[in-house]
Amino acid sequence: MPFKPIRLLIAYDDTRGFCGSVVPRMKQMLEERAFVVDTFVIGGPDPRERLDLELYTGLIVGAPVLRAGLRPSTLPEPVAAFLDGVDALDEKKLAVFSVYGLWPGTMVEALKQKVGELGGECVAEYAYWRLKPEWGEHVVPAECMIRIR
Repeated sequence: MPFKPIRLLIAYDDTRGFCGSVVPRMKQMLEERAFVVDTFVIGGPDPRERLDLELYTGLIVGAPVLRAGLRPSTLPEPVAAFLDGVDALDEKKLAVFSVYGLWPGTMVEALKQKVGELGGECVAEYAYWRLKPEWGEHVVPAECMIRIR
């Protein structure tokens, strides 16, 4: 049987460029692990763009921690709306990540809670520090390699 690569979508809120600072390297590391990876900026310049999410076995969803991260994080509305629009979320493998400036806060937990409310399950999670995104950069790609098949 011929090898069929697994397709993943990295969908992220790029407010202030936080998530965009880690996505290119994350995409590269996933592609080195034989995934086919597309990216999508949630709330980007073309809201009419429609994604065919049925094409993807797994989703990786990211959101920035915009405040200092000392208070509980609230999921950005565009990210919540994106997740609400995913049909059959319980059939997808999901990973979540956040990118913070000062303190990781609770954004990863907020993402996991929303996914859980919609019937999904997170297979990987990580909070990246914007100033040193290479710290732990392997976590999400490695967990996806193991858990999204």
